[in-house]
Amino acid sequence: MVMLDHGGKLMDWFTINSKLIRYLTDFTAWSDTGQAISPRLTSLTFRPVQADDVDLIVAMHQRSSEKTIYSRYHSPRVPTRQEIGQICQLDGENGRAIVAAIGGKKPAVVGLAYYIPSAPDMAEPALMVEDRYQGQGVGKKLLNQLTEQAIAQGICVFEALVLPTNGPMFHLLHQTGKVIQNKLVYGTREMRIQLTAVSPWEFADEWSLHAEPEHMTV
Repeated sequence: MVMLDHGGKLMDWFTINSKLIRYLTDFTAWSDTGQAISPRLTSLTFRPVQADDVDLIVAMHQRSSEKTIYSRYHSPRVPTRQEIGQICQLDGENGRAIVAAIGGKKPAVVGLAYYIPSAPDMAEPALMVEDRYQGQGVGKKLLNQLTEQAIAQGICVFEALVLPTNGPMFHLLHQTGKVIQNKLVYGTREMRIQLTAVSPWEFADEWSLHAEPEHMTV
């Protein structure tokens, strides 16, 4: 790939951006449909939640470990089918939800991220990834897409409650923007993050170079 620098001279982009060339060598870029085309996640799509995802999300909870459930809900209690149904009705005005899904003869949802507005410019995010898909960047992809949708809707701050032991979630939240509050209240970290839009090239760079920590839940 050849580009012109500010002086009008030809320059080889790949010789000045070694990270980019490693990314293009190792992975095929995300398609416009949201299909994740990588050696590890060839069957995974990232899409808005649908009303008929309720049973698939219920099944994801049933497959998840006690540790993942506790990290997400701060208790062993899982949401009821009715509560999950409400998440599947988020349409923009009342929040947004995105799933990581597998299609085909045996469809499944393996990741879920959503936010619910708490004020005109604030929202509370939630994230859960099934155990066997943790550590592969699924949670990061979900949270990045959720952040972009929140910014487009006028949300500029995420308010999150995170268990102090959930270090991986702290890491993901720090990547969504600037932490403007992080205090311990009754055994839970109350965080406020001023959201920052993510460059597609920046995300691609990080995807290829950094594996995501386990237990990507909040």
